[in-house]
Amino acid sequence: MNRLIPAVALALGSIALAHADDCRHSAERSAVADAAGITKVVIGAGAGDLKVRGAPAASRIQASGHACASNDDLLAKIQIDSRREGDTLYLKTLMPDLEDGSFLFNAYARLDLSVQVPDTVAIELEDSSGDLELSRVKSAVVADSSGDIEIRDIAGDLDVSDSSGDIEIDRVAGNLRVKDSSGDMEIEEIQGQVEIPIDSSGDISITQAGSVHIHQDSSGGIVIRRVNRDVRIDTDSSGDIDVAEVGGNFSVGADGSGSIRQAKVLGRVELPER
Repeated sequence: MNRLIPAVALALGSIALAHADDCRHSAERSAVADAAGITKVVIGAGAGDLKVRGAPAASRIQASGHACASNDDLLAKIQIDSRREGDTLYLKTLMPDLEDGSFLFNAYARLDLSVQVPDTVAIELEDSSGDLELSRVKSAVVADSSGDIEIRDIAGDLDVSDSSGDIEIDRVAGNLRVKDSSGDMEIEEIQGQVEIPIDSSGDISITQAGSVHIHQDSSGGIVIRRVNRDVRIDTDSSGDIDVAEVGGNFSVGADGSGSIRQAKVLGRVELPER
């Protein structure tokens, strides 16, 4: 089993004051691995922002982060751990447990992490809190608890589950599936199907897709433009629906409140009776 070689820079700032007022102690964390034979990277990230980018012909997987904590003890516990199993690389941030009662009430710890991978690998990631940026990878499965999400230029399928925060997704060559609890959603240029099993709250904007299927939308407006095939909305509890430029059929199964507007639909239009 190959392991990443951690390169932890502690000497030049483990107790240094950071620019931000809420980062009294900081240090850099980094790790590098040979990308030869790697087809999937699994990332588990704790508190802090996360950026994952694919690079053409990259020969290494590089992770670098800025660790920030309220004291030295917490700072020392922030690390990057990894292991390789076959063609999969597992990368995880190790964070101190701030709820075990051994630290002060106002204690904090986070790691803002950037990861560069070959653009030919699949990504599977779980992020607990902080903003997330993902771009230029083969495919991705994303589970995010809180924070805004920006995803661009995915060569295959994309699956996103999000608890809170706004979502922006641009340019997916395969199918897109999004399950969202709260926050606005802006989706553009999806070659395959856009499927939304559930959206609890927040507006949904979809521009240019192969087809669209929204199973359940609880609240917030829905705007859909330029869809090659069908647009199907099974249940919409509240909020306006505005659909235009559909190459196939447009249907709404049930609608609680809000107006429904449609224009330039080439196929059948089926709307609930009011």
